[in-house]
Amino acid sequence: MVYVHRMMSNEDLTHAVATVRCGAYNRGSFEEVEQETCIEEIFVISLNGRPVSTLVATPVELRELGAGYVVSEGLAGKIEEVSLEGLNILVRASERSGSLRSIIESCGGPTSGTLASEVKSSLVISRDLVFTVISHIVSELWERTGGAHCSVLFSGGNLVAKSSDIGRHNTVDKVIGHALLSGIDLSQCVLGCTGRQPSGMVIKAANAGIPIVISKAATTRQGVEAAVKAGVTLVGRVKQDSFCIYSHPERIAGLPGR
Repeated sequence: MVYVHRMMSNEDLTHAVATVRCGAYNRGSFEEVEQETCIEEIFVISLNGRPVSTLVATPVELRELGAGYVVSEGLAGKIEEVSLEGLNILVRASERSGSLRSIIESCGGPTSGTLASEVKSSLVISRDLVFTVISHIVSELWERTGGAHCSVLFSGGNLVAKSSDIGRHNTVDKVIGHALLSGIDLSQCVLGCTGRQPSGMVIKAANAGIPIVISKAATTRQGVEAAVKAGVTLVGRVKQDSFCIYSHPERIAGLPGR
């Protein structure tokens, strides 16, 4: 099956970007100019009628955000329906036993960090795909505002989802949500991110069943420990011709000496 990847549309950008006036200093001159900035809103996510999180997000791809959040936080399994009522994201899904609790989260804030299950996947990728994934982490929202993170999702070597948001956690939830709502098998996917990879970010991927996480940025000791425990291949500090593998290197083919 061939999936068409989801990108931010012109309509999405209309809801994500606003113009403000500011004073700009540049090489000895100072003038009033217009500048594009990100829009943020506060949303409440409810699972089966009960609020589980209040978070700050860019107001686009909200169905994807809700679906991805409840799964990546280990609250739910199969998504049944996602609907929007004003600033409320209403998710109906099968709950994971004993997992439901209220979480208050802000943009870029901590996640619950609760690992629901270890990742089991036969996926192996080439080392070249590591660089390909990173090359696609280019966000028009960031280019226009300088204030957004970006995540991408690859399946079968192809880009299947890309999302931008003011919060790096939200971008991960949105691409996961796209996959869930599109019927894409996350156990055969690679997640690419702009932001650093602490334990909470790694666990989000693991709860969704994603076996490989690739980031331009660094990780933390707890991020590495979480990846080892969760069965996630964590790749970070990707540059033009180099990268670091912190856990489960067997999923990256073509490494010298292996």
